[in-house]
Amino acid sequence: MNQQKSAKRATRGQRQIYEENKQTLLCYVLASICSSVLVFSLNYFLFLPQKGAWIGLALSSASQAFSVILMSMMMKTVRNERNQLVDAGLDLNDPNAFGEYCKDIVILSVSAQLLSLIWTGFFFVLLSIPFFTLYKLWTNILGPWFFRPTLDDDEKEDKKKQKKPKYVHVRR
Repeated sequence: MNQQKSAKRATRGQRQIYEENKQTLLCYVLASICSSVLVFSLNYFLFLPQKGAWIGLALSSASQAFSVILMSMMMKTVRNERNQLVDAGLDLNDPNAFGEYCKDIVILSVSAQLLSLIWTGFFFVLLSIPFFTLYKLWTNILGPWFFRPTLDDDEKEDKKKQKKPKYVHVRR
C-alpha cells in the first residue's frame, strides 16, 4: 500500500528564519551595491553617457535602496530581556510574502543597470514595477472591494436557499 504524505511545509524556528533573512539581505545588498558601483564607474570613466543614462541609473539605484531598506525593516527582530530571539520578523524567503516583491525589484533593477551598459533603453524595463504594482493592487484589494456583492443580494439569496419546506397532506 502506497501512502502519500501531505505536502505541508516544514516549520522553521525563529533562529533559522533570522539567519536566512540575514543571508538573503546580505546577498541583495551586495548585488545592489556592486551593480550600482560598476555601472557608475564604467559610465563615468569609460563611456560618454547622456543625461538619460544618469537618470536611469539614479532611478534604478533609488528603487534598489528602497527595496533593501524595506526588507531590512521587515526583518526587524524582537528580543527578550536575556537577549534571546523571540520574533525574527517577517520571513523574506516565504514565496507568498511581500519580501518576494522587494527581491524582484532588486533583481529587475540590477538587470536593468547591467543591460544599460549595452543600450540605455533597457532602463524602460523599470516601468514594469509600477504597472505590476497597480495590477496587484487591483486584483487583490480594489477589484474585490468594488465588485463584492451588496447586502441586499445576499439576503435574497439566503431567502431562496431557505425555502419553506413543503408539507404533504395524506388523506386516509
